[in-house]
Amino acid sequence: MNRRLEQMEQRIEQVEQRVDLLHEEMNQRFDQVDQRFEQIDQRFEQVDQRFEQVHQDHLELKRRVIKLESGQKQILEKMTGFDAWLKVITGNVGTEKGQTLEDLFAIALQYGLKNPNIKPETIQLRQELMDIEGLIFRKNDGTEIDLIAENGKLTVFEVKATANIDDVDLFGMKIELVRLQNQDKEVQGILVSPGAGERIKKRCMEFRLELLD
Repeated sequence: MNRRLEQMEQRIEQVEQRVDLLHEEMNQRFDQVDQRFEQIDQRFEQVDQRFEQVHQDHLELKRRVIKLESGQKQILEKMTGFDAWLKVITGNVGTEKGQTLEDLFAIALQYGLKNPNIKPETIQLRQELMDIEGLIFRKNDGTEIDLIAENGKLTVFEVKATANIDDVDLFGMKIELVRLQNQDKEVQGILVSPGAGERIKKRCMEFRLELLD
């Protein structure tokens, strides 16, 4: 019985040792698993950081594209305005007429007068101007003017590639007649003549005309 008890005690010790070893191995393996999870967490953090950086880079790229597109649009609008202005001041309007011609003048005047509020529907081209009472011209004499009518204001404009004194005098007389016939409205006269000299500028001042040269 004693021998058997000793054998059993030895076996129990062996089992306990094996259990201890197994427990230690399991602890080591759990430690290894924990370390691997920590490494995985670190890698996920790195991936998150990279995704965040990619996201920020994407937003920055999108902002730059929008800014570039906006800049290109503004450049195209300015080019369109400049092209229309160039056509008008050189008299190179081709065979345009009616609404198309008014659209062209609207774009050109928006650019030339730096007034984005000018609309085609406010422009009246080749309007008949009659001096029925002979206030400026001979009685019942008629002529034509181009004007912008908006908000109780009349802006009469004339484009001359090369204006001379007679052109200014005639235009100034037209403006005086429009002012006399529309005393309840503000009347502005604008002469567009690239490269106008000092004599032209002085004569425009005498008639209270704005000169765009």
